Amino acid sequence: MTVTNPHAETSKNALALLKSLSSNLDGWNFTQEKDGVKLYNKTVDSSPVAIVRGDTSIVGHEFTPQQIASVATLPGARKIWDEKFDSSDIKQMYSRLESLFWAKVKTPWPISPRDMCSTSLREISEDECYVVMNSVEDAAIPPVSGFVRANLIISGWKVLKTDTGINLTYITQIDLAGSIPTAFLKSVQQQVPLCAGSVVKYAQTYGYPPTTATCTATFKSENFEHAKKTYTASLDGTGECSWLISKKMYPSGTKVAITGEAKHELSEDRLVLTEINGPVTVTITKA
Repeated sequence: MTVTNPHAETSKNALALLKSLSSNLDGWNFTQEKDGVKLYNKTVDSSPVAIVRGDTSIVGHEFTPQQIASVATLPGARKIWDEKFDSSDIKQMYSRLESLFWAKVKTPWPISPRDMCSTSLREISEDECYVVMNSVEDAAIPPVSGFVRANLIISGWKVLKTDTGINLTYITQIDLAGSIPTAFLKSVQQQVPLCAGSVVKYAQTYGYPPTTATCTATFKSENFEHAKKTYTASLDGTGECSWLISKKMYPSGTKVAITGEAKHELSEDRLVLTEINGPVTVTITKA
């Protein structure tokens, strides 16, 4: 059963904006190329906050767009490749591709830490993936004492398969709100789009976390711990679910533990669950 998403229209509009912004380089100002990432910015009349962009590519087809999108979005992987990311907590999975989450961003002393109440929406296909996040107001995530709530106007990824490999675009526009030193703001604007290159380095070094390929059961939650290489997913209802498994992430293979009623079949690069009769919890670990 899919839970109704009260922010569905907002997420849909954000996805349309991400597609428009990433479709070409019209209106983007090239600033520099650093660590294999081409950096751009753009200003719009409706906001004093600049939009920043990073473009990079992966040569070859070792990975699919969906696998790279998994590296870009799962918090456990993000803690490794994004030095400004602190933590996040998914408050509600509306569907396998839609969620409401709280996130905390690192700031240097004496700047107050920033947090966000945001939604995430993914659009996945074999050759092209989009992931978009934007701030919303939701009673499930009230203001937190000691934090300044930032406004994530838009942030997202476009991962596109090409004849020669994969193109990766990262776009962000965030208002950190409150009193922020100008030097810190400039530093953030310069560093954020470099995350595109950091995602590529993570994938080339570690592979990708277990990535849901198909699911007809109700997808409740997922969590990945990079240090332990432990992935956990919670399902409900009935149906089937499958995950892609990276041999680079798990060179010695994996073990699977299942709590609840389901049958499973495990190979070196895929886990398939059938006859799910939820609730079911699946844990993938190193062999």
